[in-house]
Amino acid sequence: MAAQIQTIASGSTIPPSETPTLPTSPSESSIIYTAFLGTEISDALANSCAELFSANYGVWGEGADSVSRFTKPGQRVKATGQRLRSQYISNPTRTVLVTCFHHTEPVGHVLATTWDYPGGTVGWVTQLVVSKTMRRRYIATHLLQTLKCHEAFADVNVVGLASTHPAACTALAKYAGVDVDKIDLPFIGANAEKILRAAPASYVKDAALRGRLFEKNPDPGVVSLANTKFFVDHDEPLRALETFQAKNKWCLGKLLDGHEFLVLFPVAPFRGH
Repeated sequence: MAAQIQTIASGSTIPPSETPTLPTSPSESSIIYTAFLGTEISDALANSCAELFSANYGVWGEGADSVSRFTKPGQRVKATGQRLRSQYISNPTRTVLVTCFHHTEPVGHVLATTWDYPGGTVGWVTQLVVSKTMRRRYIATHLLQTLKCHEAFADVNVVGLASTHPAACTALAKYAGVDVDKIDLPFIGANAEKILRAAPASYVKDAALRGRLFEKNPDPGVVSLANTKFFVDHDEPLRALETFQAKNKWCLGKLLDGHEFLVLFPVAPFRGH
C-alpha cells in the first residue's frame, strides 16, 4: 500500500499552537512533513537534526585541514545542535525548519532562512539532508515544497543555495518550477553579487564567485560556483554529476575543490494569492 504523505506547516494553514512536535503514529501516517519557525525549534529537535546530518551528509575531502585543525580528510562532516542553532538559526524569526519522519524516525530535513537584498527578499537553503536509506523517493522535493508554503516565505522572490550535490540543485529547481538543465544563467550572473553580499552569514557573504558568469578568465568548464571553502569529499557528487552530464541535463559546469554550485531562481511571492 502506498504511504500516506501529510504536510503540516505551522506558518500556513494550521495555527502554531496546534502544530505537533512529533510525527503522528505509524497507524495514521507513515511519512509526515512538519514545518517549524525558528522560534519553535527546541533543543531536542536541533540535536535530532544534527545527528541526522552527521550520520548522512558526507566526509571531509583533501584540503579540509587547511581550514581548521578540527577537520581531517576522511572524517565525517559532523554538527551539534548548538552549532546548528548558532550557524543556521541565528535569526529565528526568519528561519524555517522542515522535517520528514518515516514512522517515528527522522529521515530528512531542510533549514532555510530569508534576508532582504536590493530587489526583494531571498529564501536561502542552508542545509538539506536526506537519510541514505530513504534517497530517490522525492523526499528532498517534498521538503522544499513544504518550505515553499510557509508564511515566512510569503514575500520571497528569489530562492537559492550553494551545494556540491547536483541533486540539491535539482530539488530547488523543482521548487521554482524549472528543469535543472534550463536554469536562467543570465539571472544568476546579474543577481548573485548583490544577493550574496547582503547575506547575514559570513560564509555566504564573503564567498568569491567563480565561473564564466562572473569572471573574464574563468577556469575551463566552470560556470557558476561559490568559493565557500567547504572541502567536503566530492566522490558522490561527481558520480551524480556524470549521470546528469551523460543525459545532457546539466548547465552549471564543473565543480572545484572547496567550492559549491551556486543556483538562484526567480519565483513569484505568494502573499495575497
